Amino acid sequence: MGMYTGLRCKVIIKPEYRDELEAMHKLNYEWSRSNIEFIREYGDYSRADFIPRGMLSYMPDSWEIIPKKEDGSEDWNNATDADGFEISFDKITGLWSFQCSLKNYDDTIEYFIDKVLSEIAESVKHLEYYYEEWDHSVLYELVDGKIVKSEREGIDYRE
Repeated sequence: MGMYTGLRCKVIIKPEYRDELEAMHKLNYEWSRSNIEFIREYGDYSRADFIPRGMLSYMPDSWEIIPKKEDGSEDWNNATDADGFEISFDKITGLWSFQCSLKNYDDTIEYFIDKVLSEIAESVKHLEYYYEEWDHSVLYELVDGKIVKSEREGIDYRE
């Protein structure tokens, strides 16, 4: 069946890529329709469209706000993203945020971080990678124009 890996992202996009990211946002992130070659190439990669659109499966409960129904049970049909990680893009500030999860069999997340995000990100506010069986996530940062694993300890999700 397979395990899920989550990605939480808040980055500032470089000004020269903001028009393209705004277009991609309007196209529901169909990467293969991009006007930029390296983004279009990512669109051909396995499970590319799950970033940023993959539903949260087997991620920490703190990643979502689950409202209660009148009977006190959880209303999963109306769950919303927590901590400002709903899919959004602000062309003026360049802030792009999202969270998603996918079965990362072909290192789709690593490919995205290395080949796309490293190229288009001006700065990283929060970039987090979490495999569903781990206790801690892994954080990333931008160093000399490249997104790399941070030496900072990730978030502890043990219950």
